[in-house]
Amino acid sequence: MDISGADARRVLALVEDLEESDSVEELQERALPELLALIGADAAQCYRLSVDGAGLAARSLPPESFHEDPMVIYDHPIDHPLTEIMLETPTPEAWRVSDVAGDLQWQRTHCYNLDFRPFGLHRHLVASAGSDRVEVAGYALVRSGEDFTERDRDLFGFAQLQLHVAQRTVREREQLRALAAVALRLAGGQERGVAALDEHGRPQALNAVAAGLLAVVGADPRLGRPEPFTARDIEVRYVPPAGPGLTGLLLLRDLARGRAIARRFGVTDQEHRTLLHLDEGRTATETARRMGLSPVTVRGYIAALHRKLEAGHTAALLRRGRDLGLIGD
Repeated sequence: MDISGADARRVLALVEDLEESDSVEELQERALPELLALIGADAAQCYRLSVDGAGLAARSLPPESFHEDPMVIYDHPIDHPLTEIMLETPTPEAWRVSDVAGDLQWQRTHCYNLDFRPFGLHRHLVASAGSDRVEVAGYALVRSGEDFTERDRDLFGFAQLQLHVAQRTVREREQLRALAAVALRLAGGQERGVAALDEHGRPQALNAVAAGLLAVVGADPRLGRPEPFTARDIEVRYVPPAGPGLTGLLLLRDLARGRAIARRFGVTDQEHRTLLHLDEGRTATETARRMGLSPVTVRGYIAALHRKLEAGHTAALLRRGRDLGLIGD
């Protein structure tokens, strides 16, 4: 690779800053002027193209540097040999169109039309993020006059590789925020918290309640395990990742308030736990298995709950427990 250590460090510093973007769109907008300054070109474009021509997304700087009709730019992408190379290349790399097209005047390339340019003869440098044969995506630079050098090409390819990784990171963060927002809505209430597990399995609080509850739970070795547990009046449940590239979540609930209410009504901790199991739809036998007790003992707890909470049947018992704050919504 024909780039220096200083070149590589410059790219890594640039991408590290771009990685703090709130969205992939913001990262791409910020990346275009940086690429123009890094390589030295007249125009830059970020593109994503479905090889069947059905899907297209492009962002250009300056905006007028590419033809206003994207179908002029992207028509028949498979016709150009550069596209085939990109589809077959498993790792990111940059190409000059002249490397592929030679002296032939191609009417269309895989991401721009050579006939519609505001400034004369152009040199084209294209980088792709690789493909699964469904779409081609990456960045492109256009320069008039002097052709791009081997160093330009290597530097652009390296930058594209790092940008691809950064975009994936930002996209995962977007997905995590969306997942966290759903979890926070589900958690609802002042006694609920949500935390995400980082790559090392350490919980990171996503709301203020979780921060307080995690401080109480501490470094409990059961954090991150699939089985729910209760420690120091805090119930912890693990939610596995919803898809590849996502992280697991912890839902935390403060049971202290419910247990304080239970004590006022003379409900013991074991009876309160039994009520929580019933609220989750478990039978007396299933509850006994979860609590490590005999079914007879658990049925005794259930009878005591009916008496203490003055509820005649299970539905009334759960409704009474919810009204009193013994169990959550």
